[in-house]
Amino acid sequence: MNCDKHPEREGVASCIICGRILCEECRLKLAGRNYCQSCADKLFQERYGETVETESNGMGLGVKILIALLVILAVLALVSYMIYTVYLAPYYGSAENVIRILMNDPERIIRFLSGNI
Repeated sequence: MNCDKHPEREGVASCIICGRILCEECRLKLAGRNYCQSCADKLFQERYGETVETESNGMGLGVKILIALLVILAVLALVSYMIYTVYLAPYYGSAENVIRILMNDPERIIRFLSGNI
């Protein structure tokens, strides 16, 4: 039998109150018993006046920030490579030459890219 909320997932338990079939994600196991979210909310509201908070399976903020920084770094690397291959390599040759020029005379590359050479 499949989960009532996620038909593509196999059911692993049923709610002891309403009998809904629950997948692993939907199942709330409280005191050794299986509940669906709505029945657990009703039960807790009756007893404690609050609802059950389920744990998020998503990525944390730190992981999202790290992924964003990696994407930004990859885009910057790609843009740098495109500038080198399209504009600089045909005129200045190898990357070593471009780096040497940047170290000794960075304004030369900037003037070249802005069209002032």
